[in-house]
Amino acid sequence: MWWLLLLTTVTAVEDWRCPEISNVSCSCDLPHTLRCTGGRDALLTIASALQALSPSAAVSLLDCSLQNVSFLPASLLQNVSLHGLVISSGELRQVSREAFTGLSTPLQALGLPNNLLDSVPTEALHSLHHLERLDLSHNRLQRIHNTSFENLTGLMFLDLSDNMINWISPDAFMPVPLLQTLRLQGNRLGVSMVASLQGLRRLRELDLSGNSLAGPLGPSTLPRLPSLAVLSLAHNQLSSVTRGALAGLDTLSSLSLHHNQIDVLEDHAFRAIATLNELNLAHNRIVAVSGASLAHLTGLKKLDIAHNFLRAITSDLIQPLRNLSELRLDDNDISMVASDAFSTTITLKRFTLSENPLNCDCNLSQFASWLRNASTLPSADKATSVCATPPSLENGLVKELSPSELVCGGQEEAPIPSEDPLATPMPVSGTRVVLRGFQFDGSKVSLLWSVEASALTYSCDALFVYEELGVHEVLLESNPLKCDSSQLVDPKTLALALSASDLQLGHRYRYCVVLLEGGGNDESALVLGCSEIIPLLPTVKSNSLPGSKTGSYITSLDANLTDLGTMTVSAEIWKDQADPHCLLTVTVFVTGTLVAQRHLNCSLPWTLIHGLPQGPYQVCATLGDFPPTESKTKCLTVTQPLGAHANTTLNLVLIILLFLLSTVLILAVYHAIRKILKRPKNHQCFLPVAQTEDQHARYVKLQATTQL
Repeated sequence: MWWLLLLTTVTAVEDWRCPEISNVSCSCDLPHTLRCTGGRDALLTIASALQALSPSAAVSLLDCSLQNVSFLPASLLQNVSLHGLVISSGELRQVSREAFTGLSTPLQALGLPNNLLDSVPTEALHSLHHLERLDLSHNRLQRIHNTSFENLTGLMFLDLSDNMINWISPDAFMPVPLLQTLRLQGNRLGVSMVASLQGLRRLRELDLSGNSLAGPLGPSTLPRLPSLAVLSLAHNQLSSVTRGALAGLDTLSSLSLHHNQIDVLEDHAFRAIATLNELNLAHNRIVAVSGASLAHLTGLKKLDIAHNFLRAITSDLIQPLRNLSELRLDDNDISMVASDAFSTTITLKRFTLSENPLNCDCNLSQFASWLRNASTLPSADKATSVCATPPSLENGLVKELSPSELVCGGQEEAPIPSEDPLATPMPVSGTRVVLRGFQFDGSKVSLLWSVEASALTYSCDALFVYEELGVHEVLLESNPLKCDSSQLVDPKTLALALSASDLQLGHRYRYCVVLLEGGGNDESALVLGCSEIIPLLPTVKSNSLPGSKTGSYITSLDANLTDLGTMTVSAEIWKDQADPHCLLTVTVFVTGTLVAQRHLNCSLPWTLIHGLPQGPYQVCATLGDFPPTESKTKCLTVTQPLGAHANTTLNLVLIILLFLLSTVLILAVYHAIRKILKRPKNHQCFLPVAQTEDQHARYVKLQATTQL
């Protein structure tokens, strides 16, 4: 904890005793540290008691957990000597601009975690010129401005984790040039916001895990941070590591990329960060690792690629890493180990290979020999290499197998694949489909997919749901989908809704969407996108207190079809006067696919939507954006038939056609009668008449070009 570092600066007094404070529950678990729990007036009581203490009995760190406190008043610790202060109430929303004035000694560390602050208390921090450590974690901060940390020029530690931050000013951290540790995990930051970290030339530790970083990790993803040593980008949606990624991090020693969606490590991916000692790539989608991608990591000591889709251990993975001492490969699809993968020059102190389908035949003999003779490996690590095939060696430990047991041949040949045309696999497209948003409101799951392709022409095929059962995944349900990218508002964004009636709360599921690129003809390519394993837990949270009616909410929703493909949608909203920026989002779904979306001001909650495909429709109104982040959504189904209008149009077309046919027939009869009346009197009915070329029958040849 950060307060432990603070205590090292305090001179210990052997006879120091924990002060006794009446009417407040307090205790001391470390010298010069006072922890108190109380109500609204507890701070006044504590301040009075601390003012009366002698210098030898002084408290260095005061940690208060208060109840029913939403506002910190001015001069709350007048004439009190403190080096560190922590105040948590769970309800604190506002801090007086003079809350920390009057302290008899400069405050070096301040913590306001686990509160309800929606902005940095900048004015209250202005007087803390000597502050070195600031903790604002677990609040509701949303925006960081360039004035948020003014006058904190000596700040070295800043914790902004587990807030709701989605915007940071480009020069927000310029006032804190000495910052060494910055924690931003558990927020809502995208890649575009990471550029705001520029200017932190002394930053050594940066945590951006659990944000919304998506797409490839490239050379310009982060700005130049020349002193950065530890970087965490875990639990994001990064898709690949490109050539020369993270250029400008010249002293980086530890990089965490676990729990992303990385499936490609490009050649020379880590050449700009050759100083790495630790690299964590666990829980991704990596199928293979080339030697060129890791070639520059000659000083790497720890590598974790567990929980990926590696098929084999090759020399490309091991040989470039001359100083590797720890390798984790658990839970992959590894069935073989190349004979030259491990050599006597490789000295591993930790190596785990559990949950892999090793095929123990003659090709594994070199690895088995290396494993038996690896004196630096613990026995428990050696025991993680277990045979899956052949059946005679199933569950056998590789380290215990003799060369005579590792044989090839004698097994039944695999069946020859069918030559039936139906067995020909559909080509797989290079289009990427990535899950960008997940919401569960207790009754339905909302999935927001990003479709990344140069030519966005596709149709929807199916949505699969897999349930995690132990180490396996079982197909739970398959839902057919109907959509056409040409009818979507934005083909790059595909929103799907799924009923959760067959899903169980707390269970873990993977969602996979199948698209057909090219419209579904015989030249279509298959597009598959899958999410990570996601526990089914409600993500919808209400900002209102239980039982209250504060805030804005939708009282009613109405939708009517006025014409073919045209719909009017109107809503009635109870609007909080304190909410001047109320936004209403209207979304229209057809068979679970988003086909229209409108953003409206709550003061004019109606819209006319044109160009809709054939229904039935599900219409939803959400206060805020879609997918919803709060329980302020109403939905209804519109099933009004469009047949009546269609029949009217058809009848009109038929009437016009009949009129035209009648006119043509009358003209034909008229011309025939005129020809008969003008025929000459002498009859030459049987005389041969020469035919001209103009009298030859004419034909129009139609060529079928549609491929079946």
